[in-house]
Amino acid sequence: MSSKDVTIISIVGKQNAGKTTLIGDLIPKLKEHGYRVGTLKYNIRKFDIDHEGKDTYKYYHSGADSVAISSQNEVVIMKKLADPPTLHDVIKTHFNDVSIVLVEGYREDGYPRIRIIDPQEEVKSNSDNELLLIKENLEDRRFSVKDVDNALDFIEENFRNEKFCKENT
Repeated sequence: MSSKDVTIISIVGKQNAGKTTLIGDLIPKLKEHGYRVGTLKYNIRKFDIDHEGKDTYKYYHSGADSVAISSQNEVVIMKKLADPPTLHDVIKTHFNDVSIVLVEGYREDGYPRIRIIDPQEEVKSNSDNELLLIKENLEDRRFSVKDVDNALDFIEENFRNEKFCKENT
């Protein structure tokens, strides 16, 4: 599989809208349907994946340009970059073995997206390429089964459409 075969779905909404919760609900459902799933939280300002006192932390903060840690079934690679990577570059390099990538917070390039909105927001979708999910219950931070199923249907429809378009070009 190449990165050209990957379906990218953006999950967007305000801070604390439930983007991470929705992605967490969708992953096992997509896996049950036979998809290989990747997730990407794109273009955040700063993150800490390593911890002070660990060997990899020492290597990285000593000036190593790339640091990796691996086990029998996982690998994490940290690289210092001169320029921020594009979404396309990250997916091409690291997600060419999955069928669907759920990208949290990315609004550019016209990828199909699921937008989470509050019930009081007066927002209308002006695109067939967008699913609006209205977060009815703001207290429990969970989505209804219907909402998750609608999101799943939207993702699978986009996957099928992209596959059809690629096969017929």
